[in-house]
Amino acid sequence: MSRYITKNCTLPPYMAFPRFLLENQNLNETAKILYTILLDRTKLSLSHMDWIDEIGRVFIYFPIKSLCEIMHKSDMSIKTALSALEKEDLIYRKRQGIGRPNRIYVKFPSTIMIER
Repeated sequence: MSRYITKNCTLPPYMAFPRFLLENQNLNETAKILYTILLDRTKLSLSHMDWIDEIGRVFIYFPIKSLCEIMHKSDMSIKTALSALEKEDLIYRKRQGIGRPNRIYVKFPSTIMIER
């Protein structure tokens, strides 16, 4: 049964969907949701020095099998979405060797202003 949101209720955990994805006609919904998941995971990596490379870029590890389970999609759907995100220059995947997951660097479009 659903409940209404009231002034005193606590919201369940949620992910922020970047507005710039709404404008992107080159990505399907799977790729957009996948990007949102990767961005959410990147927020966690910001707090761990182990997940920052030698030049200060934050990265994540997220095996394809895990992404398939989270999104309830096939590995081909996830691989296609990852390729689309790479083509749009929203992620960069760096191979780590046989049997090891890729490093995934989540990126923003250069037109987005990010303030700290």
